[in-house]
Amino acid sequence: MLANRRRIIEKMEQFELDILIATYPENVCYLSNYQSHKPYLWRFFDTYSYAIFPRRDDIAPALIIPVKDVTWEARFPSWFKEVYTFGNPSYILSSGEILGKEENKFKKILDDKNKNAKSAGECIVKVLKKMGIKNARIGLDEKNIQGAIREKIITDLPNINLIDAFELFRLIRMVKTPEEIERLKIVGLKNERAITSVLNKVSKNISEDEITQYYLENIAKEGAIFDFWNSSAGRNSSMGIMSSGHFSPYSEYKLKKGDIFRFDGGCIYNKYHADFGGCAVLGTPNKKQKKCYKAIESGMERAKELLQPGVIPSKIFQETVTAVEKAGLKDYSRITTNCGHGIGIELRDYPFICKPVKADSPFLPGSYDVPIEENMVINIEVPYKELGLGGFQIEYTFLVGKDGCKKLYPHERDMYTL
Repeated sequence: MLANRRRIIEKMEQFELDILIATYPENVCYLSNYQSHKPYLWRFFDTYSYAIFPRRDDIAPALIIPVKDVTWEARFPSWFKEVYTFGNPSYILSSGEILGKEENKFKKILDDKNKNAKSAGECIVKVLKKMGIKNARIGLDEKNIQGAIREKIITDLPNINLIDAFELFRLIRMVKTPEEIERLKIVGLKNERAITSVLNKVSKNISEDEITQYYLENIAKEGAIFDFWNSSAGRNSSMGIMSSGHFSPYSEYKLKKGDIFRFDGGCIYNKYHADFGGCAVLGTPNKKQKKCYKAIESGMERAKELLQPGVIPSKIFQETVTAVEKAGLKDYSRITTNCGHGIGIELRDYPFICKPVKADSPFLPGSYDVPIEENMVINIEVPYKELGLGGFQIEYTFLVGKDGCKKLYPHERDMYTL
């Protein structure tokens, strides 16, 4: 189970919610451990899934999936025992053949007419009625729900109170369970090995595109899924660029002696994300390059000192910026907007380490500036980019403990010399 059940119940009690309904694929997966690829490949083709989680222990949670996606549940079942479908169930049964275990489960799910409805809206209403939900406050993840489905719920269950609750899901997900922490360690190490291989490959006359290809190959060797690759070399490293697999059009720039190579790459494994950032110099760093890197290291050290339960993210951001400026980069506050983020089933979970940003959600304290808590996993990153010089980056993944933070897995950062 990925979900932090105790935290979910605590938040539901705090905000007097009887039911949570997840619609966003990551939130459905978080609650139920069910995450098919189809919501990503076939958006807007009725491939949505839903997880309904009651506060009461005597009511079983329910997973709702389209009939076209039953294969996933048959082969990789969620921990939810109640599985409902919507759409027209159909299959062809070969005569005289004995079905395997997973085929039997597939058939059993589709044959259960009592747990099927024509549409997603009808199915959600059916589940809520079976749960005995009549006069209830329901936290609805509004990010992936069609208007017609919402109207169906309101029309058929007029005494319920629907409250937009996407922000509540993200608030819950900030604090990681042991299973989540383990997955983040594994994917982090895979990403670390891939980028270490890239750094061993970087040399004079290698092109930016060749470096990207090498990262892709090494992520594949790790059995992970490519997420992003943000890299650039020479003076171009002073400008951020994101490669979705390759530069397009092709980047012909080849590294030369003295160039800075800035990189930031991530991958996904078992539904969880990794994020790594750093920089290197081809040859011996000059005095100015050393000064810039030392300054962002100072910012990183201050962020690490502050990253502990109870501290407000905006305080970490402000003091990190101040530390960088005191170390010699006096205009750092002009160009930086954040210095970190949570990481988990999404690449950027809450909290965000930045200035306070207003929020009108009833689940947030007027802003996204929510205090740090134990068992958060947070990436602290301190980049610096200067036109005419290049770009610098330092980034670590930390696990927040009772009295401070520690690296989630072994990884070191330096201004590498290649």
